[in-house]
Amino acid sequence: MKKSFLSILLTVFSAMSIAQVVQENEAAVVYYMPKTDLIITINYDETQCTPGILYQYAERYLGSTEVITEATTTRKITDIQVESHTSADPQRAYKLTAQKGINTQLITLSEDGRLLGYNIPPTIAPKSIHPPKPLAPKISMALPPLLEEQLMAGSIAKMAESTAKQIYHIREIRLNLLAGDVDNTPADGQAMQLVLDELNRQEQMLVALFVGTSSTTHHSHTLTYAPNQSVENEVICRFSQHNGIVDANDLSGEPIYLTLEAKRQTLQTSLEGDKKAPLLSQLYYNLPGSANVKIAFNHQTCIQRSFEIAQYGVAIPFTQDLFTAKTPTIIHINPATGNILSIQQ
Repeated sequence: MKKSFLSILLTVFSAMSIAQVVQENEAAVVYYMPKTDLIITINYDETQCTPGILYQYAERYLGSTEVITEATTTRKITDIQVESHTSADPQRAYKLTAQKGINTQLITLSEDGRLLGYNIPPTIAPKSIHPPKPLAPKISMALPPLLEEQLMAGSIAKMAESTAKQIYHIREIRLNLLAGDVDNTPADGQAMQLVLDELNRQEQMLVALFVGTSSTTHHSHTLTYAPNQSVENEVICRFSQHNGIVDANDLSGEPIYLTLEAKRQTLQTSLEGDKKAPLLSQLYYNLPGSANVKIAFNHQTCIQRSFEIAQYGVAIPFTQDLFTAKTPTIIHINPATGNILSIQQ
């Protein structure tokens, strides 16, 4: 049975996509097909709760039952994001030597050796780097300064009573201000707001001695996943309420699953019957494949997206006639996938 011309080519291309070596004094360029990694960012909040020193008296003096009674730290996943990152694939290297019509000096490569184009101005491909982890804002948990009366109380019970009186006194002052029932009214609205803000701040700090305080810190954990074969419910890491993100084999956390459906590129075009097959060059572009990616945690799908995956693709040579035309050919290549962006003749 005859093999199609294209199937023979693909066999040859596969054999060629290994490490290429430039001999001494050889006029050649080595370039690489791109490789796609997945950058997975897991965002979670860490909340620390601290009881106030007067929490036992919160219901008696403030009528509050929503009181923090013990120090706790809890963590909760808020968001999971997946993006792609491109680099040169050392397993898919190609060598271009001087051929009829092809000038190796017109080849444009990225900093890591990926093909960007032919006969185009040199450009620097944008670097794909991991985003820096944002600084985690923290809410102050400082306790308010105690008044002399509170410091001299001599017991927690008396301190609670004195602090409660101070809270109600602040509330009374605020109510009188709003009603205009004070001797020295603030000069204008801005001054009034400043006074009210300060009264609110003092009240909140004193109330915290009874009900406690909580602060939330935002964390981001980033990991890199290299797509290879299709996988279903692969544990990429785990999440623990006590320790945050832990390794996949650390059973202290609940698993975070990744499912990847690989869709490798295949070519079904046949050139059988062609009387004359076109001459092929040593310059290749990449026809990428794709993958459906899903990440799940706690029996819920957190994110589901499709990505173009460069290493799932096949390398296809440009035909020789592109480089022998009278008008110089300009070729732009997508640095992320290796596919053709445009051809101008």
